[in-house]
Amino acid sequence: MMDKVQGYFGKGINLRTKLLVLFLALTLLPLSLQGVMSYSHFSQTLDRKTEQFTIDMVRQINTNLNRMLKDFERLSLLPLYDQTVLDILREYDGPMGSGTWAKSNDYLKMKLYTSAQAYDRPEIRGIHLLSNSGILFSNLDSLTVKPVWDGSRESWFAELRDTEGKWRLLPPHVPGYDVGEREAEYITVGRELRDPGTLRRLGYILIDIRPEAFGQLLSNLNFEQKASLMIVDSQQRLMFERASTEGLYAYKLLLSDGKNLPNNTENQKVELDGQSYLHVRHVSGYSGLSVISLTPIAVIQKESREMLTFTMGLALLCMAAVATLAVLISYRVTRPLIRLKHHMIRVERGDFSQRVAHYSNDELGQISRGFNRMMEEIHRLFHEVYLLQIQEREAELSALQSQINPHFIYNTLESINMMAIRERHAEVSVMVTALGKLLRYTIGQADRMVTLREELAFVDAYVRIQQVRYNGKLKIIYDMEEEVNDCMVPKLILQPLVENAICHGIEGQQTGGEEGGIIWVSAVLFDQELLISVRDNGKGMEQDELDRLNASVSGQVMEQSQPSNPILHRHAGDSLGLHNIAQRLRLIYGEDSGLSVDGSAGQGLVVTLSIHLHSKGA
Repeated sequence: MMDKVQGYFGKGINLRTKLLVLFLALTLLPLSLQGVMSYSHFSQTLDRKTEQFTIDMVRQINTNLNRMLKDFERLSLLPLYDQTVLDILREYDGPMGSGTWAKSNDYLKMKLYTSAQAYDRPEIRGIHLLSNSGILFSNLDSLTVKPVWDGSRESWFAELRDTEGKWRLLPPHVPGYDVGEREAEYITVGRELRDPGTLRRLGYILIDIRPEAFGQLLSNLNFEQKASLMIVDSQQRLMFERASTEGLYAYKLLLSDGKNLPNNTENQKVELDGQSYLHVRHVSGYSGLSVISLTPIAVIQKESREMLTFTMGLALLCMAAVATLAVLISYRVTRPLIRLKHHMIRVERGDFSQRVAHYSNDELGQISRGFNRMMEEIHRLFHEVYLLQIQEREAELSALQSQINPHFIYNTLESINMMAIRERHAEVSVMVTALGKLLRYTIGQADRMVTLREELAFVDAYVRIQQVRYNGKLKIIYDMEEEVNDCMVPKLILQPLVENAICHGIEGQQTGGEEGGIIWVSAVLFDQELLISVRDNGKGMEQDELDRLNASVSGQVMEQSQPSNPILHRHAGDSLGLHNIAQRLRLIYGEDSGLSVDGSAGQGLVVTLSIHLHSKGA
């Protein structure tokens, strides 16, 4: 694909357009890349800082919340250090709900105590001391609270039982001891009051906190107004929620469809009602309360979008300026080249008198001067063409003469063959005919690749000559699959193997017997691998000699502890030997192809050619 694009760019576009595109690419691409990277870095940095600011803000809210709750915890411990309070609570001991009334003097003492603790604390709605029997002492007016209250009937009050004197923060609830017309919800800090000496429970302290006290924690913090904030306890009960300016109450959305609040204390992105939010949660190790913030992602990325708008506007302005400058520069650069092109068009039409009159001292000027020198040389070169044509004719005649000798040899052999036929010398005729085929195959054809059928015909002609030499005691057997005959193989690839089998395997071994020498040539095709084998019934080789022979054929270096086999000496000097054949196969078909030799002493040898037809050159 890239080659096609480059080819189209090189052939279908003129130089002026190429320079214009190149100039624009070299200027706009770096600027665009720098702008994209700058915007990306700025956007990511701004988003990270906004997220970190939100995280720090949530942590600060939790810190302020812990400070306020620690003050309430300290306040809940003060009755334990007042002996009068402890004595009054001891006096009204009994099962919850069994109390009926308290002495007015005790009411007065308790009211003075609770009023003193609640003084100048607008966040505290009321402080109540409750005896075991249900007698309620409060700083509030007696008309607004019940003097006797059975806490066992309230579900929220049950959390204070069996807490062993530990303080508890109870979620918003409507106190049952309120007798006012308006049922308002309050958050209560409660604790069991136990006798410091005996640790027996004497009663309870209940500190009702207005929910607005939690909202005051945000008054001095620059918290995002479009973000939602809520405070939940360890049981995911809502303590306080500040809705965003868009009226979003995040607690209901987070718990919609029966889901639980995300437990991850790290910042994460959540999808609520089709909108993405940054969810930040910080859990207090002191109170167990979690401060959760939900900030719309669109709010976080607001400045990033403004930066993108500014960057795009500036980029468009720069692109317009760069494009104008590129047009001017490309026109000034290509104008001399266009003028030179017009001169060259006239020269193509046969007007060799064209010259460039005006040129500068830069590279374009050098091209113009080179054009003028070229035109001056054309006249001289034009006359030399005739001399070159004459030399080409002479080369063709020489090539024709080089074909005379092979034809003369073919004609001479044919004359000898006719004379042998007239004299009834059949063996001479067979040898002359076979020799003619050998010469035509080796000299007359220039192709490097031939079909396996043609190569086998050449081998057959060679064997015919050898059969006459051995008085017919040499036999060759072909076992070829029909589909392999048309496979293309390198020329002269089998005759050296047959020759080695005759000269080094069969000669002087079995030709004197009745059976004589036998050579089997077989070929099979497995998928895309052609296997050709040449086997003889000659004297064979020992295993160590076979190992050295195979190592020599494959190009490996092996130490020879014994004298080499004659075949190895033959291959070292014969370009058509086994080593040469293996090398040719690897060069044509790749390293997967090659030659191997197998056999044993007295049992002959088999040489196998492995040709991967799908490899290069197949």
